[in-house]
Amino acid sequence: MHLRCEASPDRARPLRHALGAFLAAVDVDVANVEDVLTAVGEALANVVEHAYAQAGVSATEMELVAHTGDDSALWIDVVDHGHFLERPPRPHRGFGLRIVRAIAREVSIDATEGGTRVRMLFDLRAKRAIGG
Repeated sequence: MHLRCEASPDRARPLRHALGAFLAAVDVDVANVEDVLTAVGEALANVVEHAYAQAGVSATEMELVAHTGDDSALWIDVVDHGHFLERPPRPHRGFGLRIVRAIAREVSIDATEGGTRVRMLFDLRAKRAIGG
């Protein structure tokens, strides 16, 4: 699955719904579906809130890519074409990536001048995806 749309709050929910349909089509256990959708929802929210916040950035797109592997692995990429901002800790903020890392078995962030890719690996053999 590969979807692309404008990076806006009203577009993140349809992406999550499309991912949910994809997960159902590939027969992912319901307990894992909720975990995956939570992690991906956090990554999408980060794109909407942060990727294009810097002045002078004209692109406002986000992409969602998902595929399964032969080894019961589910790979999901959330991609933007903005700038990754490393921010200092703020009270009651900054939990998105912590949530993603708590749920996915592996998380990598590839930030370049051309954008950011958050890649998440979920193990579908486990009853729940949390903590892999």
